[in-house]
Amino acid sequence: MSKLLPDVQKLDQKIAVDTGSPNIEVPNEAVTYDSGWKSNKYMSGPAFNTKFNGGKEDFSAELREFSKVEHVLEEGEKLVAMLYTFRSCSQALKDVQVASDTPQEIKSEIYQKEFKIFRPEIVKLTRLMHFHESAVNLFKDLVQSLIASEKKKEVHSQLKLDLIVKLLDLLIKLDKLKDMKSNLVNDFARYKRAVALIGNDLPNKKEMEQEAFQLSSFLCNAQHPHGLIIWSAKKKLEEARESQDVVFLLLQHCKEALDSKRYVLPDEEHMYYRAIVYLMYILDAEKGGSGRGINAFRERRAQFVMNVFKHNPVIPLFGDMQIQVKYDLARCENWTEALQDHIDDTLPKIKAYYMISHDKRQKIRAEYSAYTSKFCSLINRVRAIKSQERYSEKIELDMCSETYNTVLEGLQLIASWNAQVRMQSAYKCSHPLDSKTYEAKGGTNGKGHEYERVVRYAYDDTELSTLVDIIGMIKGLGSLLQKSETIFIDLCWRHIHDNVQNFTHAMLTRPMRKAFKSKRSEVLKIMQTIRDICADNIPGSNLSEDYKQVKKEILEIDYKFPNRFTPPTLDQVVLMRRAMNFICSDRADGNKGGMFKKRDLKKEWQDEWLKLYNDSYFYQYVLNFKESLRESMDLSFLWYREFYLNMTKQPQFPIDMSMPWILTKFVIKGVQMKENMFYPMEIYNDAAELALDYLDQRYLFDEIEAEVNLAFDQLLIHLSGEIFKYFKTLAGSILLDNEFQTTYDKWRSGSLEVPVSRYRTLMSQQTVRLLGRTINLQVLLAQHVLNNFRKNIGGILKKFMSGPLSNAVETKSFLDNARLAHALASEQLPLDSFDTIIKEFDGRVNLAQACGKIAIHVADELTNDILPSWTFSSGSRRFVPCVVSYAEKYTREIHKVKLKKHFWYGANFHQPNSLSQSGFKKFFGAEHIHALLDILDAADLPFILREVIGHIERNLGESLMPSMEKVQEVLQKAPIPLPPSHLGPALAYQGLCNNNLVKAVQNWSSLKKVFFQSLREIGNAFAFVHLLESVLNERNDQRFTQIAFYMAVEPNSEAQSKASFEAFQVDGSKPSPFYSVVSKTYAKLGGDSLMQSEVKANMEKAEKYMKNNINLSPSIFSATLRRVSTILETVEVFDGAEPANGVLDTHSGSDFARVFSVAQFVFNLSPTELKDGKETKTGLEEHAILGDGFAWGGCVLVHLLGYAARFEMLDLCNHILNIAETDVTKELGLSAEQQKKLAGNQLNLGSLQTGAMKQFMKNAQFSRSINDLVFSTIRSYCAVDPVRDLRFSPPKPVS
Repeated sequence: MSKLLPDVQKLDQKIAVDTGSPNIEVPNEAVTYDSGWKSNKYMSGPAFNTKFNGGKEDFSAELREFSKVEHVLEEGEKLVAMLYTFRSCSQALKDVQVASDTPQEIKSEIYQKEFKIFRPEIVKLTRLMHFHESAVNLFKDLVQSLIASEKKKEVHSQLKLDLIVKLLDLLIKLDKLKDMKSNLVNDFARYKRAVALIGNDLPNKKEMEQEAFQLSSFLCNAQHPHGLIIWSAKKKLEEARESQDVVFLLLQHCKEALDSKRYVLPDEEHMYYRAIVYLMYILDAEKGGSGRGINAFRERRAQFVMNVFKHNPVIPLFGDMQIQVKYDLARCENWTEALQDHIDDTLPKIKAYYMISHDKRQKIRAEYSAYTSKFCSLINRVRAIKSQERYSEKIELDMCSETYNTVLEGLQLIASWNAQVRMQSAYKCSHPLDSKTYEAKGGTNGKGHEYERVVRYAYDDTELSTLVDIIGMIKGLGSLLQKSETIFIDLCWRHIHDNVQNFTHAMLTRPMRKAFKSKRSEVLKIMQTIRDICADNIPGSNLSEDYKQVKKEILEIDYKFPNRFTPPTLDQVVLMRRAMNFICSDRADGNKGGMFKKRDLKKEWQDEWLKLYNDSYFYQYVLNFKESLRESMDLSFLWYREFYLNMTKQPQFPIDMSMPWILTKFVIKGVQMKENMFYPMEIYNDAAELALDYLDQRYLFDEIEAEVNLAFDQLLIHLSGEIFKYFKTLAGSILLDNEFQTTYDKWRSGSLEVPVSRYRTLMSQQTVRLLGRTINLQVLLAQHVLNNFRKNIGGILKKFMSGPLSNAVETKSFLDNARLAHALASEQLPLDSFDTIIKEFDGRVNLAQACGKIAIHVADELTNDILPSWTFSSGSRRFVPCVVSYAEKYTREIHKVKLKKHFWYGANFHQPNSLSQSGFKKFFGAEHIHALLDILDAADLPFILREVIGHIERNLGESLMPSMEKVQEVLQKAPIPLPPSHLGPALAYQGLCNNNLVKAVQNWSSLKKVFFQSLREIGNAFAFVHLLESVLNERNDQRFTQIAFYMAVEPNSEAQSKASFEAFQVDGSKPSPFYSVVSKTYAKLGGDSLMQSEVKANMEKAEKYMKNNINLSPSIFSATLRRVSTILETVEVFDGAEPANGVLDTHSGSDFARVFSVAQFVFNLSPTELKDGKETKTGLEEHAILGDGFAWGGCVLVHLLGYAARFEMLDLCNHILNIAETDVTKELGLSAEQQKKLAGNQLNLGSLQTGAMKQFMKNAQFSRSINDLVFSTIRSYCAVDPVRDLRFSPPKPVS
């Protein structure tokens, strides 16, 4: 074995799976095992000869008697489980009313089926009836067996008294459960009716009728409808004469157990309290009875009970049932109103005793902290010793004793905390909320409102927080003990073994010598029997004669025994304690003493014996450690509600009334104790284990499983929602501008706080066990959180696609928040990549998809809204919406987005982030393009550019060209001469305004809606492409500045740049500085690993790629110009008719430059009219409607057609502006001589200096600046103007 153990330990280390996550639950074994020494109790008694006093005392015979009692107790526990879980069949089956004319065959069939249904339940009740009779008789026999010895004040077996108390407690439970289940009578009535109607068909009719009669007396006893079982026990004891002394003995036994805390398990303490109540009922005369009995409440030996009842008026019974003392004793003859008033369970002091107050919580927390610290320190020391070779020889008795005491203390702490929770729950159930408080908390008096009053609305937030904390400490400490069991349990066994051996070898020797010298043969025989039963001798040693030596020699004996890690069996301990008690008890003959009689044990010996006797009582709990720990941690009573289901006649209560879910939901919604979230869920595990192992009811397990499925789904939804909300809030706080955040926080103090994260532990859990199923909580949380992110991203994109492109910055802000939140969550949870989610919603997962939905939306918005309806400003480089538009109103598809507020920026950060983004919604500019480039995929940009260029082509072919032909027809009718400069700007302006051709163009109905609008859309398109170009250059410059240093990029000189057309030079023969540093670092580390080779290879590839692309900067604006220029080369309409002189016509012409010049003149005219001598505006300026896009469109086309120089020279607006610049008269623009010459004309000179003219001059000046800007911009992309062939024709012959 010593050779095999190291191999097993190595195997255990290899297969151990440790995720490194903190433990937040009680460990559950997939394969259960029992490391204790539990066996069939008291079955080994016949193996030992324990007859003394001529056979008068036989401890082994007592064990056989105890074994029978244990068997009865086990059978009774099964009946308790049956009664508690009994569900009425009659409630589920509708009562069939058989008509009188129904054929007998059908009647017989109906009642036959009813008989088959109810028969199994009646068999259970029959078994209960017979058991209660045998159990009552056994109780009477046990009590009667003590009467004689009690009269003589002999020593009684402590175990026997405990078994009598347990048997009485069993009868109490059966009695209470029988009275609670009112549906037993209903089922029996249906069964009895079926038997009566089909009795002739039954083979054993008489037996059935006899059985039904007995059951009727048992279930429907007219004299004792309640408490029949305990009343039967009381009556049986009345038959045994002088049994009252034994009852008083049992009362005293219960009192001593409570005073000395001789119990560990939670239910054991309450068992003694319940036994005291019903022992008083058995002692006292029965109300309305024969008058036999005593006034138990005035007996001196029972005076302590009233103090017990006063401080413990409510006693937990089973599950959701409890005993209220003042009502249960109301059947006693001598229980008066004064005594009942003495027990007031509504007093604040009593309520404080049952409730877990803040002080109790702090006390329990202090006990928990102190114990865990002590226990962990002990375990570490034990581990250190066990890690050494031959560790068993190095473990000392002191360490074993410390380990045993520490483990026992842990069991007692857990059990005491559990008992406190049971007491609080029992008190809540016995004091339901009054109607006023219940309705104030939201109660509706619906079905099951009785249970709502004691569970759902009975606990406030403080009590729920305390309860969750206590449950966490119970389960946490239990988990710590359970996980460490294999480390400490053998030391505990060694402690028990060594203590027993020290007693049998050393402590017994001198008392045996004293008994030998005093010729106390019976006492000596008992002591020798203890040695025979318990002594573990070294082979070859003999203890049969050691006590015959003299005292000095005995003191010098060095007793040695094997240091085994094997404890004695439970039967050995029981027999040893029984023999010890027979000798060291105050009632023992050898300890009564007298004037001429010596005691068997000296005072110091007796103290040692009593200490070992009392300590050895707790050996049973450590020997059966696993079972003791399970019962100490059992909180299943917080789920079971069979009493209230029976009371309210409901099949089951909603999950909102379930205590485990109430606690779990409270933890989810709370800020603290997130780590304790799964400890309330452990209640389901306890309830399921109780349903299968103790109650033996599969349907209860199914109900628990169904609720767990629902509760766990709700838990995942709530928990994942809280985790998602937390990360969104954290991302919102990180992304919000610090200065803005500080200012906002001053405005609304404390509104931008981020809650402390308490989810890390929960998100790391990979093996949570519920009802035997292992659940990877991390994966499930990841799925739900990922669904929230999908919902979030879907909502963001739907909102973006439901609005204009001016929302792009806000959309990017939403996505940045979601991306950062996703990155933070991905550190804890295995989530899909954020880009993958974006691609799924964008529809880019299909290889056949040319572009994404976002790109399609952007292109639609550009071509249908921004370019046709928004005005472009060259100064601010922004598109802004206009109130008046010549284009048709664009109607986009609206997607309804219903998301919670925290889905946008997290809790508390929606308003500040929205305020910071609100200013970007009023325009569309470079910021929005930056945002779109971040949102869009790199492959989407060519599609958008193709759509924009297609929009230009459509406007050229479908709108501009037809309207161009219309304008050409007008202009070809007569020339529009340039006004002479000597006329001055005013007359020049007036002359052009009065020109018939200009008026014809101005009055053309489709001029603005078609010609102007098409030029505006084309110009807006070119302006957008140029703006996109500048944004891309800005991003490329930023990227370049980041990599230039690491790539050793150097700028070329001016001469080198002109020669090579490259602004930068890169030495391709040398590695970059960054590559050199990494290579040298890897060389120092060895440089031979596969990872280092892969990294270096990837760096070389990246470096080659970057070096080859340093000077590559393709221009999309230039490409767009070339594309449109190619289109224009195929169109002749823009060239117009040939000049009359074959070279240049300054007054007439129909080429695009002349047409655009006239159009721009009309464009700059201010819409005014004279009414009653006053000038009033009749509409908006064209620039306010069309913006700079009109000029961009015209100038780009003029330049691409090669008419830029001609346009700048012959433009009507430029000509008037040039006249104005050379004019010396700043008032009217007319000299005195000119005014005289024109005085005879009908021209109203006063109208020349009008607001319309002044506005025209401003508009013309602004148009020229825009034209210059556009021409200079185009020339920066095109080196020279396009060269056009000039055709010179010979002069026409003179006629």
